[in-house]
Amino acid sequence: MTDIQLIAIDMDYTLLNDQGKAPEVFEDQVRALQSEGVKVALASGRPLYTLQDMFPNLIDDLVFVSDNGATITYQGDQLFNSIIPEDGYQQLMNDTLNQDKFASVPILCGLDAAYIPKAHRQYEKTYRAFYSNINYYEKFDHVDTVANKFTIFTPEKDSVDQYNAFYNDAWSDQFSVTTSGREWIDVMNKNIDKGRGMRELSKIFNIHTDNMMAFGDNYNDIEMLSTVKYSFAMANAHDDIKQHAKFQAPSNNEQGVSQIIQQVLDGKLN
Repeated sequence: MTDIQLIAIDMDYTLLNDQGKAPEVFEDQVRALQSEGVKVALASGRPLYTLQDMFPNLIDDLVFVSDNGATITYQGDQLFNSIIPEDGYQQLMNDTLNQDKFASVPILCGLDAAYIPKAHRQYEKTYRAFYSNINYYEKFDHVDTVANKFTIFTPEKDSVDQYNAFYNDAWSDQFSVTTSGREWIDVMNKNIDKGRGMRELSKIFNIHTDNMMAFGDNYNDIEMLSTVKYSFAMANAHDDIKQHAKFQAPSNNEQGVSQIIQQVLDGKLN
């Protein structure tokens, strides 16, 4: 695999272990890959500001494919952005609030912060793990922001059930809808996903997807894994995800991403 020019990595339960920590060697590996001409992209459902807060020493070294491919940023330049029109996120908000089948917390993902109803502030500890900037509001009609994603937090950890029973059918004609773990349903503009992010990177950096490697574990990683040539599902991934990857990496708790990256750096992966 000496033809690798870009490595894209999901965050939760992929790069990060179950305690939300990245491997200690990751920073050194990113710089080692850079010296070999290989770019490293974080491809995450998290927003840009959270990813940058998590890796302050690598802000100018990493490519950030945030909000499931809705925004791509490199060295401070926004290279791609897919903004949800205001009438679009108003519809998503109204649909979420008017459905009474499930416990669902609507979160509008602005470029500057996550906008969350004050009535659901009791889950702040969970929110903060993903959104380092939060604005709580009393009334949604007072919210005025530019957003690239709409997220539903499912406190009963039944995101897949909610997706299958309601949200996919309600929105998939107009938006890209996916689950991102047991607690999250993510909604972007139509045709926006991590696979689209890889294709945009291909155009931006003139790197063919055949020269890309990617790691993922969840449903929002499927399009990315299906797009690149060297696709790795984590050992801890659901079987539904593994069938979309060509290879398997050790689990997130075994620092599987770093193990494979080291093999790339050592020229031992073929």
